[in-house]
Amino acid sequence: GLKFYFEQAKLYEQHLILQKEHLETQLQSLQAQINPHFMFNVLNHIHILIQKDSDLASSLLIKYSDILRYQLYGSDKESVNIEDEIRFMKGYIEVERYRWENTLDFNANWQLENPKMQVPSLLLIPFIENAFKHVSRSKSHKGYISINLNQNNKELTFEVENSKSSIKRTTASNSGIGLDNVKKRLNILYPNKHSLIISETENIYHSKLIINLSNDGESK
Repeated sequence: GLKFYFEQAKLYEQHLILQKEHLETQLQSLQAQINPHFMFNVLNHIHILIQKDSDLASSLLIKYSDILRYQLYGSDKESVNIEDEIRFMKGYIEVERYRWENTLDFNANWQLENPKMQVPSLLLIPFIENAFKHVSRSKSHKGYISINLNQNNKELTFEVENSKSSIKRTTASNSGIGLDNVKKRLNILYPNKHSLIISETENIYHSKLIINLSNDGESK
């Protein structure tokens, strides 16, 4: 009986190890996904700018290089300081605002209690990518994007809202892949420790994510 008990315990331990390795493999695969559309759009915009304003094109290229570097090397890290992740998101936003020029109203609020709090790398950026991708475009009315991030104690609240056109546009086959990626990562990293609410009306798209970072978010 004791021999059977220890054999079963060993099998269960092996099962847990394999399960952990499987989850780590899934996470690595999900983290490695980089949005190629943003990459091509920025490079195309820089190409056009070179003909008109070489100084601005050079500045934009440097900012984009920083973004790409963070995406490439950040995907190798399990977690990063939240202040570094915010710096990356701010750089991404700045590049997008260059592209949008004065056709978009934008507001962002970042409240951090502990800048060294650890968060999963590249987890939040798909919400911002999605907002810029689907924000309304109109000659008569400016679209808008609003971002609010609040980290208090061990709770992170992240909200993104954007205006959207009431006119239905053709949806690309890969639309929504970024948010699906986030949902999968959240289920692996924070089972029963997060809440994601996405609401949509005719003119507004709103996402609200709350994560309990306890045990996973201690500063290192």
